[in-house]
Amino acid sequence: MPIIDSKTSRIVQDYSLEQLVQKAKEMRVYNMISLCAAGSGHTGGTLSIMDVAAVLYLKVINHDPINPKWDDRDRVFWSVGHKAPALYVALGMAGYYPIEDTVKLRKLWSGFEGHPNQFKLQGIELSSGSLGQGLGVAVGSALRAKLDNKDYRVFCIMGDGEQQEGSIWEAAMSASHYQLDNLVGIIDLNGLQIDGKTNVVMNVEPLEDKYRAFGWEVIHTDGNDIEKLIEVFTLAEKVKNKPVLILAHTVKGKGVSFAENVTGYHGIIPKDGRCGCESLDKAIEDIFGESNTFFTKEKVDSLLNIAVEYQVGVNQKLSSTMPVFKQNYWWNETDTMKVVMDPTRMGFGKALEKIGEDESVIAFGADITGSIKMDDFYKNHPDRKRRFFSMGIAEQNMTVVAAGMAKEGKKSFIGSYGVFVSGRNWDQIRTTCCYNNFNVKIAGAHGGISVGADGATHQALEEIPLMYYLPNMNIEVPCDSIETGKSTFALTKIDGPGYLRYGREATPIITKSDTVFEFGIANIIRFRKVQNNFIDAFEITLNTKYESENEDICIVTCGPMVAEAMRAAWILKQEYNIETRIINIHTVKPIDKEALLKAAGEIGKILSVEEQQVGGFGNIVAGIMAQGKKFSKSFIMDMVGINDRFGESGAPWDLMKVFGLCAEQIVIRAKRIYDIT
Repeated sequence: MPIIDSKTSRIVQDYSLEQLVQKAKEMRVYNMISLCAAGSGHTGGTLSIMDVAAVLYLKVINHDPINPKWDDRDRVFWSVGHKAPALYVALGMAGYYPIEDTVKLRKLWSGFEGHPNQFKLQGIELSSGSLGQGLGVAVGSALRAKLDNKDYRVFCIMGDGEQQEGSIWEAAMSASHYQLDNLVGIIDLNGLQIDGKTNVVMNVEPLEDKYRAFGWEVIHTDGNDIEKLIEVFTLAEKVKNKPVLILAHTVKGKGVSFAENVTGYHGIIPKDGRCGCESLDKAIEDIFGESNTFFTKEKVDSLLNIAVEYQVGVNQKLSSTMPVFKQNYWWNETDTMKVVMDPTRMGFGKALEKIGEDESVIAFGADITGSIKMDDFYKNHPDRKRRFFSMGIAEQNMTVVAAGMAKEGKKSFIGSYGVFVSGRNWDQIRTTCCYNNFNVKIAGAHGGISVGADGATHQALEEIPLMYYLPNMNIEVPCDSIETGKSTFALTKIDGPGYLRYGREATPIITKSDTVFEFGIANIIRFRKVQNNFIDAFEITLNTKYESENEDICIVTCGPMVAEAMRAAWILKQEYNIETRIINIHTVKPIDKEALLKAAGEIGKILSVEEQQVGGFGNIVAGIMAQGKKFSKSFIMDMVGINDRFGESGAPWDLMKVFGLCAEQIVIRAKRIYDIT
């Protein structure tokens, strides 16, 4: 049914076939403009699914944009949350909000997050982004309709690579068991995922036979043909007593010549030119033809300017919330205290390449192999390919397979986004890896808010305590790319499971190759004096070699927050003449208890700083200090972290300010403790 008025059942808009074809073209262009304005996002999959989105939201589903919570509406669940830009333009075209607003994609507070957030925009049924979960939610929604005698229908959009997740098949089994003929699954069958062709990464075919064996009715169609899509959705509605799966054969990057069937365009945008987009004009020409009069240069520039002006407003709002000091202490904003930025993942990749010389080392990929630098294991060493196993989008299976390798004497490296590789497979890590004390090393990549615009579903903010409380687990949380390399080597030398947490975006290099580092021993960092290079302004000493200097306050931290703590120490000295002892707990487990107890006894004023849910790291520190402290003097502690909330979509440094993690904000919290007598 077309878009209706839910109160009167009057048809508000019913597009003809020709109009739908036109609307799908417009949606593709808005999609490309929004991606270019964002500077990141998924080109390939948003273009391949666009015709399905146009047909669903403008022709098939029963919904009312004016009354988005209408209980009798049809539901569409996007299990493939990374294709959110296609969802946004579909909702905009349907009238949920002005479609021009979609150019604010991935910008802080805009609502158009990197992955869908149902609390930010009307029309979104599910906050999603962790693959393999949408179909189960759709089953629950369809069951509710049956239970309450509701006539609404449920649709679930999935990817073909997503079929590698085991949870998909549990949901498929339950849908058939309960004869959910009000449920339609749609697979965007474009044949590509991040690591390459789906049948090479981890073959999921024959999908038709598999779903039929699970009791589904399966229908093939051309997912980029509007007319055929209308026909197949009509046909699906007639199927009784079983769920329907539509295998929508599509072209990844459909409609944009340079992106069609190109693996690399899974998660990137075109480069250069207007708004960083070399080929935006070419994309529009491909979609609309040379006779395009709809998206003129003036119209496109106007849309891009909406995004620019919006970001200006965000910047002004963020600036107004930041503490102001006598001078600007921000990274590389002064003539002195300069730093070089480098992603910490680079340190992991370089170390893994070296570690791979050991024939007993095995590596596993989980579809973001290049992004997390796991491919450095074999990239320059083709002979190592036999020791690399692509497991696809299947974290749980990857973990236990790696454990099986470890049981047979191998050293297994697995990795993915930290939020997925520490959470989705936590039971497998706990029971199979840790209980058996298997030699499985886990690369928890893209930790914390460093993934920025990807949003809450991809931001690992809880994994330190998740891993810490597992017996036999060893944890490294390095502060920069150099220390990441050292941490990787250290974990490799330890028998048993290990977890390495590192970020994606470039962060300050604050150590040197000859900076002291010992597994399990904290580093003490002291600000000495302003230098041309930031790192030269500090002295770094092993805790076991450090003698108290009667500092005024102690900041205990790890990972990327070490750099902010160092900058905070600089500000505290320059502004208030406060001396700060920084404890870099790069080895979170086994943690250096001696360093913490000395700080509690010698200083007594402690501030923990973490890029985690507040207390995840801080409570570990507090517990150790409280247990061992003899309280001959006062002991005061505060914690800086993310305050019991999920992350947001926005630029990484913007998010640092939003969550109060910048040095300027740390200084205010430290000063409060210092002022307590």
